[in-house]
Amino acid sequence: MSLNDMDSPESDNGKFAFPNMGDDPKVISQVSLDSFAETADPIDDGAALTVNASKKRHLLWLWIVLAGMLLLGAVAGGGYWFFQSHVLPGVTLWGKSMTGQSRDHIIQEISDTAESLTVPVSYEGTSKKVTLKDLGVAIDAESIAENVMNAKRDDSFFQKYAFWAREDVDVESFDDSQASAQTVGDMLGVQSVSATNPSLQLNADGTAFDVTPGQQGTGIDVTDIVKEAKNVLESFGKQTAQMVTLKNKVTDPVITDDQAREAKASADAWIAKPVAIKIGDHKVAEFGAQAIASAITLGPDSEKLGDNQIRNGSLIVDGDKLQQYYNDSIKSNFHADRVDGDVIVNSVGDVLQTNIDGHDGITVSDGGDTNVGRDAAEAFAKGSDSVSIQGTCDAQNEKKTTRTVVVSLSSHTVTAIENGQTVRVMHMSAGQGNDYQTGQCQPSGDLCTPTYCDPNSYDNCTPDGDFKVWLKYQSQDMSGTLTLSDGNTEKWDVKDVGFVNYFSKTGCAIHRIATQSAFNDSSIQAMGKNTSHGCVGVGWDQAEWFYNWCLMGTTVHVQADVRAIGRKTRRRKAECSTSAFALCKINHDKSLPNNERGASISSHVLLGCHKYKRVIGGSVRWQKTKRPTPRLTWR
Repeated sequence: MSLNDMDSPESDNGKFAFPNMGDDPKVISQVSLDSFAETADPIDDGAALTVNASKKRHLLWLWIVLAGMLLLGAVAGGGYWFFQSHVLPGVTLWGKSMTGQSRDHIIQEISDTAESLTVPVSYEGTSKKVTLKDLGVAIDAESIAENVMNAKRDDSFFQKYAFWAREDVDVESFDDSQASAQTVGDMLGVQSVSATNPSLQLNADGTAFDVTPGQQGTGIDVTDIVKEAKNVLESFGKQTAQMVTLKNKVTDPVITDDQAREAKASADAWIAKPVAIKIGDHKVAEFGAQAIASAITLGPDSEKLGDNQIRNGSLIVDGDKLQQYYNDSIKSNFHADRVDGDVIVNSVGDVLQTNIDGHDGITVSDGGDTNVGRDAAEAFAKGSDSVSIQGTCDAQNEKKTTRTVVVSLSSHTVTAIENGQTVRVMHMSAGQGNDYQTGQCQPSGDLCTPTYCDPNSYDNCTPDGDFKVWLKYQSQDMSGTLTLSDGNTEKWDVKDVGFVNYFSKTGCAIHRIATQSAFNDSSIQAMGKNTSHGCVGVGWDQAEWFYNWCLMGTTVHVQADVRAIGRKTRRRKAECSTSAFALCKINHDKSLPNNERGASISSHVLLGCHKYKRVIGGSVRWQKTKRPTPRLTWR
């Protein structure tokens, strides 16, 4: 039987019809009762008509229900698609319903209110109307609208579209800290100076931050103007701004110097522990001091943070700025092809000289580093040590040559070492205060070559207490006065001391022995005496080679017992008494550049590393110190 042959309601015109999901009823066909009778079972005609009528009523309700369901589905589907681009039901902004509003409409409504907004102010009889532009604030209508559009989007399906499920978007209409009294003061004839917050500046060495103190300001206090402006804006113009009476007052920075110093401690800790950038397990770069400096600011707790900003007290680090630094200064230095580097380092890994600037072969996957700035900001905040980017890395095989110097006070030698192998051994003369046999400093501490570099006092020390060469001169005139522990003094004035390598910031150096004529390595070995005030003198035939080989920053290990070479021993932390120190002026050789001539390092307390010689009766003689010194023609 066809659809046209089924029982259905009869229309007024004798035709049978059924609903067609909102369309006009369609006429199916006209069926005579005779045709039904011909095929029906042989039963009473009255009973057959009753049964047929009942079937027709059931089918009618079925079609009505189906049509209703289809209508509801159409409405629901239409609503779903509508609210994809419009504000969800139940969403308000600052208490006003935004349901069904488009993003553009919200932006326009906020912008129109902000543009027409004024706050009446008065100052000593002068009245003005202040706009948001006068205040120096800007309304980010697009960001506000985006917050409204996103409201309830993460709720369950039924909560999302339920009009009774309300959510108010109570975002800040603008940032209070942007408000400036300068323009308002100018409008009213008041000279204003805005308060300045303290700031952090990276020091010249890139090792820590310095705090620039904040400064108080004077002028108009715009706090009440800001309050009235927000009231008007967040009511969409329904509220009227009240008159604000202004006074001239002193204003304080919103960040104190103490808060800035706390922020400095955090930022310095980040420098000490930079966040590494890794591909897999291999470090390819890091967010170091310069990256941190580019991304940090100080701000009050009330300051609204951006999407990729984090706060640590008053310290704010911006992930977007870290991303910018990565794009401009890190990623730009990546190379696809690997180059193996060649560097000279000291015993603690500091690079002294780069012979070949090597690099890994790095290829970053498309989009593999999009969020590295945000990830780095989070890593700093959480104390993590690395972030990851996606890509491939062909790690370089860097050649490292490790240079160090061992000065043995008991064997009277200076040993140049590369990669654990002896390059050259030179004989030397050390401080008179060091026992010639053991190398130990005498109890007075006078005239000793020091064996310990205190890392808590000087920046040229390794954590282990070894020295690092920190100052070099090819030639130098030296003069000064030394006070001994018994109160006696020594003075010296030595010209043209060659190939000077300062390793101690108390003034001791490894240099060419200061004799009037060439005094070579073999002569020093045969002499068998310590003759200096604390410096280490090497032969004229060795000094220039050592000067060129011993790069700035080379580590110097000084020991009293030759048996300690190759193993760590307990260091004496006070080999020289303070009574053996004197304030000295060092006059540079006139062959040096003009900007170096006559320079003074009087800020340093120098050991008397050179025995004083004086002219008596036209001949050169050596001044006696605490103990007799033999007559020698050499230094």
